[in-house]
Amino acid sequence: MRTRILTTMGLALVAAGCEGPYYGKELPVAAQPPALICAGYGLRPGGPTYDTCIAYQESRAQAYPSQSVPPFRMDQYNNRVDAQGYRVDGTGRRMPVDSLYYRP
Repeated sequence: MRTRILTTMGLALVAAGCEGPYYGKELPVAAQPPALICAGYGLRPGGPTYDTCIAYQESRAQAYPSQSVPPFRMDQYNNRVDAQGYRVDGTGRRMPVDSLYYRP
């Protein structure tokens, strides 16, 4: 009985030690380097598909250099809301304010 428990514990420790770290899980996709993103797709370095992927990911990173936060979020009623708290439609335009005191 004692050897079974020790064997099970030993195998669990070996299995936990063999598991590699997941560096891609901690970082959002926008913060990952292009090589890591393309390797995550299963592409091997040096091939034409890998080079195309790297070029595409670098162009995306340069197009949006400071955009680390999504421009909109969802409020408690599942409405899209911008950074100032105003409701926005699907194109990002602010929607009119509905109020008892507001008359167009």
